[in-house]
Amino acid sequence: MSDNISMTPTISVSLSIDPPTFTRGSVSPPSATITITATLHASEPITIFTWHTIFNLELAQRRKNFICTDLTTGLPLQLETTKGPKRPQFSYELGGHDDQYFITLEPEKPTIITHRFLRSAGLEGDRVFKPGHRYQLKVRDNEEAEWWRYGKKEDVMSPPGQSSPKEGCEDPSGLPIRLSPIDPVEFEVE
Repeated sequence: MSDNISMTPTISVSLSIDPPTFTRGSVSPPSATITITATLHASEPITIFTWHTIFNLELAQRRKNFICTDLTTGLPLQLETTKGPKRPQFSYELGGHDDQYFITLEPEKPTIITHRFLRSAGLEGDRVFKPGHRYQLKVRDNEEAEWWRYGKKEDVMSPPGQSSPKEGCEDPSGLPIRLSPIDPVEFEVE
């Protein structure tokens, strides 16, 4: 594994909503899904911690990771509902309760993360999508992966039974990886 801080890897990210035109209100099956596709540009795999990033799509849709604009009215639509739940120290244990927030990206191999587009089910309130309106969803400009390490999950996470970081893996392998620019996506609500 490398620890060459001068060669911070890059990650290309694309955003999509499927279908691009949907009727609001359906939870199961969801009216729409949101997908992030990430491609690592590096010579070896890296593992990133996703809790507060766009790669944790369930939380990111409730925080300030995304910016939505109603293109019909030109007005912003507030998506965030929380700063994120308060929680104890994260566990670095492989297979532990926070294992799902660590993902390995392989060089030049797209990694796809999909989740229900939460706001697509909303029917009431001032933060719902309005039928007949067109919207733009974009990722905030300063989005980045702060904690990342060269290596696969099993290389950088602690063994079962140890929640503290694995020796030598306490800190990131380098500076945060900026995830922008990411092209915005447009969608319409029927």
